Amino acid sequence: MAKRDVLAFARDNWRLVGIFVAAMAVALFLVLTVFLDFVYFNDPRNVDVDLKPWMTPRVVVMTCDLPRLVVFKILALDRSTDAGIRLRHVAERQGISMEELTVRVREVAGAYREAQP
Repeated sequence: MAKRDVLAFARDNWRLVGIFVAAMAVALFLVLTVFLDFVYFNDPRNVDVDLKPWMTPRVVVMTCDLPRLVVFKILALDRSTDAGIRLRHVAERQGISMEELTVRVREVAGAYREAQP
């Protein structure tokens, strides 16, 4: 009897059920994304890796465990307009290679960490 009631409700309110299922799918995606980011960025093997051309300043912040302001200063970026820029474009702007950009970020990251208590 209860199964028929549930099916009848779903049939009568198919839009509501569809919205609920879509909302649950979005919530599951967001929870999974946060969990996977947490696991990835807390793994010591993923700290201070070589910078890749596809990376953004946000990824550098999480990978190098640096404050956002420090990363934007290293990369000579404007916080309001350059937040999503790829490091490939940053290196091109500055006329340096990705390896040189990686060295620069690592040097500043090391100095920043030494200055912290």
